[in-house]
Amino acid sequence: MQRKGRGGECVIQFRAGKMNFKDGKVEADRRRGTLSFFKMPNNDVKMTWISGTDEEQHDLPRGEVKFSQVEKCTTGRVFLLDFGNRRPPIFYWLQEKTTENDSTYFSTIQELIGGDLRPSDRKRAEFEVVLQGILRNMRNGLEQDVDLADIIGSKKLLDALHEDPAFFMYKLHQFLPEGTDPTADIVEQVRNPQVSAAAASLGLALRDPLGFLETCSAFGINGSNPCVFGFLSGVMKLFKKGDDNSQ
Repeated sequence: MQRKGRGGECVIQFRAGKMNFKDGKVEADRRRGTLSFFKMPNNDVKMTWISGTDEEQHDLPRGEVKFSQVEKCTTGRVFLLDFGNRRPPIFYWLQEKTTENDSTYFSTIQELIGGDLRPSDRKRAEFEVVLQGILRNMRNGLEQDVDLADIIGSKKLLDALHEDPAFFMYKLHQFLPEGTDPTADIVEQVRNPQVSAAAASLGLALRDPLGFLETCSAFGINGSNPCVFGFLSGVMKLFKKGDDNSQ
């Protein structure tokens, strides 16, 4: 799956067909198709549906389009995008062979186009509390640094990710290796040995004053203590500042 395209980042892609709405009923368009959602630089979403040589594109301004599943469909695999009074709704039905990832598709779409950011803020705040607890336990009141690889592999952090894997995959997907499936299990991705190796390398860089400054600059973090703990503290302060500015 291409992660870049249409001028934005492809967040999720899956097989889906169209549904035609006529006389108060929806009927399946039997053509096989692929539905892709791209996050644009302005945070709006562009959706494309492709079937063979046919292609449709739709702009989904954040907060202006409502996603919902069609309750009257007994399979639970039909959903609609409601544009309000601007245009008729669009219906699609999932064509993936299994229903295993259906909830991930739906929650990711909802997160992409939803206008209410409070659930996201709540999850981020809960995750920050977990991270703070991990840091406290690892330092145990001593003036010592923490190991980044140990933090990433800690049970508390993995359990926190497992609470809402679709949400965290959506947030972290852009930082994962090129070609990572956005429907994959975020916990398994974090457990990947490549991630552990990268965390170990980053931890070493953060203990070097020059490496610390360069890394903080790249992430827009105001850090002053060259170590992993100093970097993560700066990350949490940055998130806290963003929360305060949004209120």
